[in-house]
Amino acid sequence: MKALPASVRFLTRAILIVLRSVPELIWALVFVRVVGLGPTAGVLAIALTYGGMLGKVYAEILDSGDGEPARSLLRNGGGRLQAFAYALLPQNAAELVSYTVYRWECAVRASVVMGFVGASIAGGSALGSVILSTMLAQWDSYVPFLILCAVLTVIGAALFLTLGKHEPIKAALA
Repeated sequence: MKALPASVRFLTRAILIVLRSVPELIWALVFVRVVGLGPTAGVLAIALTYGGMLGKVYAEILDSGDGEPARSLLRNGGGRLQAFAYALLPQNAAELVSYTVYRWECAVRASVVMGFVGASIAGGSALGSVILSTMLAQWDSYVPFLILCAVLTVIGAALFLTLGKHEPIKAALA
């Protein structure tokens, strides 16, 4: 690998390590200080943390796949983008989609946690509603979130069972 692509790859991986090593709660506290209370702080916190996680795992998935089809395309005059789009991506699409849906579901759950630090996203501003009676009075704002979690869980389970080679799991659930 040439010097420039190797250094860009190293720098990108180092940034992804830093992004995913800081928990979203810490990022939320930093962004609450920078942009104030509200959904922007929570969205930025979750985006940075999960962006680092997804980038690292995507790189590992693509690196672990068979590189021969991509090398063959490159040897025969194809560009790097074509090698990615026609060799690496189709080969690893099921695993990438599966992990993306899983992380999306985790991010939705993490958004509720962000509500407790005042960076309300799906959790609402739960910092002021610690008292049970107040939370019960706001029950109608939590019902859509619970429905969303249930729908995402069903979609994730369906994708998990249909996209992957999970015969022992299918047998256990049957």
